[in-house]
Amino acid sequence: MKLEFIEQPYSLRRLYFLVRNRVLEDLGPVLIVSAAVLALNLLLLLTSGRYNPGSVQSWGMLLAIGGVFLAGNAFSKMHDGKAGTEWILLPASSAEKYSAALVMYLIVYPVFASLIAVLETLIITGIGYFIQGSSLWMYNPVSPVIYNNYLNYAFFVLLAMAGSARFRKFAIGKTAAIIFSFILLGSLLLVLDLLLFDDEGRQILFNGVRGHSVEIRRTLDLSEDRAMQILMQIFQAGTAAFALGYGYALVREKEARDEVQ
Repeated sequence: MKLEFIEQPYSLRRLYFLVRNRVLEDLGPVLIVSAAVLALNLLLLLTSGRYNPGSVQSWGMLLAIGGVFLAGNAFSKMHDGKAGTEWILLPASSAEKYSAALVMYLIVYPVFASLIAVLETLIITGIGYFIQGSSLWMYNPVSPVIYNNYLNYAFFVLLAMAGSARFRKFAIGKTAAIIFSFILLGSLLLVLDLLLFDDEGRQILFNGVRGHSVEIRRTLDLSEDRAMQILMQIFQAGTAAFALGYGYALVREKEARDEVQ
């Protein structure tokens, strides 16, 4: 390996090799789960009188769960004994290693998994066409519902990666608990909004003390639903940014500590 290549602070070539390694590591589990899903659907097709292959939403949800699960194990090797040593010895910076995980689970996995879903749905509905005379259908990865929910998928991937960097054992379960806490917090914000404001955006709590309603949203000329939607988007974006920075800081701290030891 050339010296100038090693001494580069950030190298796209090193990033490529790191992503390639992640693809090879995750390829086995993805193919095994894909084969299991295909086998289950074919079994249902052959044993049911009229089989429904599902919808874009259901297949998209399945792919998203798989991506979040893989992201929840993104840095499991970093916490392992022997594997942790190999992780430290990789000729790449912390930023490159973290970027490789982002590229893998935000870009490479969704594209690859979508192609598998397209192929599987074509196989399933194709066999159903010849057996039951049902119509052909395939998963559409560029449908509006998938496009509109990609940011939600990215949000949970960032949380899962941060949890993988933070927890040494049972990262998936602990990360799921954190995600549930964020969902609960968002629900509490919604309940608080319903308690404090009426349908026109006027403050309804402590009106007797103030003597009149304080108009909160009239200046912005927004409905209550729209204002709450914006609030949740701000909350989600802030949480995602924190998870991104927090996860990277943990990876960098772990490498610095192990290098000193």
